[in-house]
Amino acid sequence: MAQARWSSVFTSSADEVWAVARQFNGLPDWHPAIRASEIAGGGNGLTPGAVRVLTGTDGSTYRERLVALDDADRSLTYEIVEAPLPVRGYRSTLHVQPVADIGGAFLSWHATFTPAQGTTAEEATTLLEAAYAAAAAGLRTIVP
Repeated sequence: MAQARWSSVFTSSADEVWAVARQFNGLPDWHPAIRASEIAGGGNGLTPGAVRVLTGTDGSTYRERLVALDDADRSLTYEIVEAPLPVRGYRSTLHVQPVADIGGAFLSWHATFTPAQGTTAEEATTLLEAAYAAAAAGLRTIVP
């Protein structure tokens, strides 16, 4: 399996960053490439099994399932059900931890996946990490 990773430090507290990042249906509020999100089944968006349908700013559609949401650990795990990405078996965890010396937060995003046929692991990783970087920058506009 291939992996993609991204991390970022925030000056806001881990609780403040987590309050925004934990909203499974809230991605359009902070990811610049996502314009809409709708819970299409499986719960209210905060319970494992919930499925969100994301619409990209380019009109693309993504279906993702919430696998786990752990407020005590400040982690959210989801998997792609279907998406126009060159990956299969994609599962990702977003994790927010406190940074003790500055009172801020450390956000890490980690995914495992298999590159789709015709795509190298490096190509898929570069694409995913660019999306994570844009998401972290967008999140920073809400919680610096």
